[in-house]
Amino acid sequence: MCNGLYEDQIGKFDWRQKYVGQPIFSKFGEADSGKVYVATEKNVVAAFSCKTGLIWRQVLEKDDQGVINLLHVGPEILTVSGSNPVYVRKWDANYGFITMDATIQSKHLESPGDKKWTLKSGVLYQVHLNLPSQISVSTYSAYGGAELSYRLIPSQWASKSTRCIVIGGLLACLQDKLLRAIDLYEEDSTFKIIRLPFLEQWFDLDINLINSAKKVVEITSLSESKKAIFSIEGIPEEILKPSLILASETVVTAIPWEKNQLVILSAVQSNHSLGLAAHILETGESINEYASELQLPATVGKVNIQASYCVPGKVKTCVLFLSSEDHTIMLYQLSAGMIWSREEALASIVSVEILELPVSDMDAVIENSFDSKEDALNKRQHFYKAKSDLGVSSTGFMGMLWRRLSSQALQVRALVMKVLGVEDPVTGGPRTGPVRDGFGLHRMIVAASATGKLFGIDNLSGEIIWQRRLESKYVPLQDKSTSSKHMPLFVLRTTSHFPLPAHCVLLLKNRDTGEGVLYIFNPMSGQHMSEYGFDEATSTGYYPLGYNVTQCSMLHYQASEETVFLKGLLILDSKGSAHLYPKWISSTLMEHAHNTFLYVADPSTGVLSGFSFAKSIDQEVSVKHVWDNVLPPGTQRITAVASKNPLERVNSQGRVLADRSVLYKYINPNLVAFLAQGFDPIHKHFLNVYLVDVVSGAIVFSLTHKRAKGPVHILHSENWVVYSYYNDKSRRTEVASLELYEGKVQSNSTAFSSVTTPLQPIVERQAFILPAVVDAMKETITEKGITSKHILMALSTGGILELPWMFVDPRRPIMAMSEMRDEGVIPYIPELPIPMDAIINYNKTVMQVSGIHTAPSGLESTCLVFVYGLDLFYTRVAPSKTFDLLKEDFDHFLISAVLLGLTVASYLTRKLSARKALKQAWK
Repeated sequence: MCNGLYEDQIGKFDWRQKYVGQPIFSKFGEADSGKVYVATEKNVVAAFSCKTGLIWRQVLEKDDQGVINLLHVGPEILTVSGSNPVYVRKWDANYGFITMDATIQSKHLESPGDKKWTLKSGVLYQVHLNLPSQISVSTYSAYGGAELSYRLIPSQWASKSTRCIVIGGLLACLQDKLLRAIDLYEEDSTFKIIRLPFLEQWFDLDINLINSAKKVVEITSLSESKKAIFSIEGIPEEILKPSLILASETVVTAIPWEKNQLVILSAVQSNHSLGLAAHILETGESINEYASELQLPATVGKVNIQASYCVPGKVKTCVLFLSSEDHTIMLYQLSAGMIWSREEALASIVSVEILELPVSDMDAVIENSFDSKEDALNKRQHFYKAKSDLGVSSTGFMGMLWRRLSSQALQVRALVMKVLGVEDPVTGGPRTGPVRDGFGLHRMIVAASATGKLFGIDNLSGEIIWQRRLESKYVPLQDKSTSSKHMPLFVLRTTSHFPLPAHCVLLLKNRDTGEGVLYIFNPMSGQHMSEYGFDEATSTGYYPLGYNVTQCSMLHYQASEETVFLKGLLILDSKGSAHLYPKWISSTLMEHAHNTFLYVADPSTGVLSGFSFAKSIDQEVSVKHVWDNVLPPGTQRITAVASKNPLERVNSQGRVLADRSVLYKYINPNLVAFLAQGFDPIHKHFLNVYLVDVVSGAIVFSLTHKRAKGPVHILHSENWVVYSYYNDKSRRTEVASLELYEGKVQSNSTAFSSVTTPLQPIVERQAFILPAVVDAMKETITEKGITSKHILMALSTGGILELPWMFVDPRRPIMAMSEMRDEGVIPYIPELPIPMDAIINYNKTVMQVSGIHTAPSGLESTCLVFVYGLDLFYTRVAPSKTFDLLKEDFDHFLISAVLLGLTVASYLTRKLSARKALKQAWK
């Protein structure tokens, strides 16, 4: 059997975008190559064409084992990556395939400290800076990885504040305003002291390498806001004078000039431009040919010159490779401006929402004809002028009739104008930007990046509709135990409440004070919002909270019509006080305060805490600490938390068994699943699973997996939980599933309560073997919950697996096929299959996946899927097939002909039947 796609189906409903991340090493290739090679913080080696952009890339191992320490560009590309062991690889410069792979293993690699690498004549030099105790130099073969030598260098003068760089074959260290240098290539060399008289009045010094091939360095004084530029060739004289002194905010690069001279090209950023100036390094003479100004994109932050290339003496050939603090990379030519740019911030997405688009102009007219929300219309004054122009009241029967007639007239007018090809002067032409379609398949993807950038992406084409860079003083929240960054994104109002715009809030913190900050914006346009929401917000859209945020949750109910349909945020600060936002609608939201509960989980200590809320006498929200749970033993750490999707709907309350009885599902909306990892001498690594009712604090169910560890991923939906982990004993990835039932008698058919007598559910559980490593998991979701559930798994191989729930159903029986079993349940097999036709991204590999986001569409059969990580991938899936859509090859002509024929035949037979009845009546 062979499975595949038709050629016209490729890319019809999906797209992929490949990224590399922020560069840490960048070098241009040989003179006639026209390429720039980069190594990035995402452990990627890539080559870019100076004309078109990305040519090839290679993704190395994740985490520390893939961190690139050295990039050497020559006839071949050489990289040194990892810590212990260290991998030395060579790549073909044109096509990116690997030509050599060697491993370095040495006991000297195990010791902590900063390690710097350099290459000369096939020998790798590793400088190990374990300051202030010692400095050591190890040499290895660049072809086989064999250790050649090891030596210690006396460094009694060094301290923790010492700053060192490797310049070609020199190790230069700055300490106490003295520069010490040593030749790494000579076995018996010692540090020589170089005096820097110009540093006598400078403080807070730092030293950096500008260009290793040309051995140009800079010393920056943060206190004086200055930097000194000079070149080091071999061991310099005892006194070193700077060639240039520039402002500290100036970014510089070194390029070749005539007569083997070097030119320092300096750039000063101002607003959205980059002013360039050039000086000869040896003489300090200014060169006016290089003086120019480059126009930067409006959304980029502070830029840095990563690499440069010029043909000596030809200014127009100079090419600059730039990167910004918000992870935008750009290639400029001095004579032509920007050639291309890439938004590498999309490789660091931490929060995603898929939102419905606003209605079209025609639909807006229809909405207005039925709308009686006077307050909403007054607040959006650019809609519907008929009331003020003609003096007709918009309320009451006559007002609604007038709006209906006016809307019909406008629709006819718009249709005539469209046929004639003339822009309608009343409506001002069609709405700009994407609009909602009939099936709800056209959406806006709102993504927040860890670099402080917001993006609005068209889900059908992948085009960036808008982008906005946040102020640098506001940074993402950070988990202290895992150092992972997150930016909670809340949708307080969707586009369903026309004509009111959608309303989103992003939770950040102040870099200096650590206090929470809310950023309020319109997800359809990216513009900040300062009215009809948080009325105390500044004109920039930022709302400082004035306290540290412990927990933030969006309330599941929205305010009434008088408060423009906004949902509120309930925020718990570090002092245990509760706050409601927006404040001006808190009176409405406080009516539901007694039904609101909040939980806080401390990942490092494993402590769970629950809080309840009430309306106090002074019309404020009071908080009460209700319960605490300490997950035993105290050495474990919470690594994953999963709650149910608030958009989820459960279509079936029970499950029909083989004997025709019903097993009712345990559907607890307050149930949250926790995964905690720990270590003990007996079981070594272990993994605990807890199902906790976060209203009462009761642990509904728990179990332990011995000799199991991460990476772990978990999802929770309806009455089941699925999670993956690594079995350390069997050395394989396993997927476990839990399913909870009340029994054959339903306790309450109307509503679930966590405060009544607790119900102990029946728990079915089973584990399966998955022959792959899981990077992320997510379940599909549809509008009504009728469609079958599928589980989406991002595999480390780059595939996205769509696995039906029946494969991980814990009720899969271990019995013969002939025995009676539940309908739709297949016999148990330990290993889960990975059929190629279940890989929804076919050959479009998606690397380093960090998350999967799913959203319902307007069609019950279809779920929208957005996968993000190093790459972006979008598609839509139909777990139960497209039962509510006609097939693409549906013969409309045939069915129309059949219907027409049946209509004609029925009419003729009716006439013939009437004539026959008339003749029989006259007999």
